[in-house]
Amino acid sequence: MSNPLYTPDQAATEKLALTLIERADVRAAREEARNQMRCDPAASVPDGALSLDRALDQWVLALAMRKANGDPAAPMVVWNVSNPPRHWFGHSYGGAAVAVDNPDNFNREIPVDGSGHYEIEIGFSDNPPQFSVVIEMEPAHHAGLGRNIGALTLQQLLPHCDADRRVTVTVGPDPGGPLHLQSEPGRIQIYTRDSQADWNQRPAEVTVRRLDPPADWQPRSEADIAAAIIADMPAWVRFWRGFKDSFLGFPAPNQLIGPNGRDGNWGYLAGGRFAVADDEAVLVTLDPVGSYYTGFQITDPWTIAPDPMHRLASLNTSQVTNTPDGTVTYAIALVDPGLANWIDTCGLHEGWMLTRWQGVPGEPQLERMIREVSLVKLADIPHDIPRIDLDGRRRQNATRAQAFAQRTNPEGWRNSGVSLDV
Repeated sequence: MSNPLYTPDQAATEKLALTLIERADVRAAREEARNQMRCDPAASVPDGALSLDRALDQWVLALAMRKANGDPAAPMVVWNVSNPPRHWFGHSYGGAAVAVDNPDNFNREIPVDGSGHYEIEIGFSDNPPQFSVVIEMEPAHHAGLGRNIGALTLQQLLPHCDADRRVTVTVGPDPGGPLHLQSEPGRIQIYTRDSQADWNQRPAEVTVRRLDPPADWQPRSEADIAAAIIADMPAWVRFWRGFKDSFLGFPAPNQLIGPNGRDGNWGYLAGGRFAVADDEAVLVTLDPVGSYYTGFQITDPWTIAPDPMHRLASLNTSQVTNTPDGTVTYAIALVDPGLANWIDTCGLHEGWMLTRWQGVPGEPQLERMIREVSLVKLADIPHDIPRIDLDGRRRQNATRAQAFAQRTNPEGWRNSGVSLDV
């Protein structure tokens, strides 16, 4: 099968966005946003100062991607909010992300007019990642978290699939059946999300079609799209710059806040800040509680994650080594402590950590999810935590890079991944 991410619409949107961010007027707006970021307290600490421009570039490109695919009369399905750099379609793409972007997720966006009517066709592989399609009311300037007004999950969609595992979802302002997302007047974004418990799982194929395009429709000019980016950039950057200050109450370092239920009751998260010296590690012991998916990751002080392809900045269900009691102990450290579940800070001494549980069976015992969080000296790490030798680490990194590289391969996923019992 071909890569469901490798589409003409993706190529066109990325090329347009990369052109837009190099325009002199957009660069000037970026520089003004940078001046505001330099006044942020995060810019006064070394890790924040060193990662400021990367965070800003990720935010600006994410906004440019949303604006490039910003016409609800001619919507496209576009993969956005993914921070690892990639080279495909003949160009280099630096990554675009906001707010603890999860490397296990594929987030695709579809702009929608709340008064319009649309069909979204979805095709699943034999062993799909956990999937959801969500309809949200957009905040002004895209600056903020949208208001969820409807959602469908993989478990709701699969029973309606045909023999080829394909299903059609309708969108519109009128009520509908079990495969309908009812819209409201105004500007809307539809998001699809594939959450991989194994990087060999193939994401869904997703296409969209507007059923009632305006008769007088005209394509937007590059100048019009650039003007929209410039108009929205101050509020966009201000929101994502301030996200860290309100996220989980900006807790003291080396503790996890949560677990908190996700909006729509589809999972749980816990997070906090970490701070480690060169000779220290933050040990985090979690209980998966039988979840289909768990993931743990770190980010810089601006909540932008390091490149997860070449560095162990995150680990998910299929990438960890459990202890005999079923728990998982992660070690956040600057240097490799020889532990199986090392989370590489990629040179950061401080930043954010986040863990997610999805597909939690039954009524979870929330008090079991977080077992312990402690700051220790590397020399004092307990001996009963699962270890790994140098050859094992090499295999771990090679397997990770090979699985991740499938995302930008035109031929896509060649391995079936884990089975999914739905």
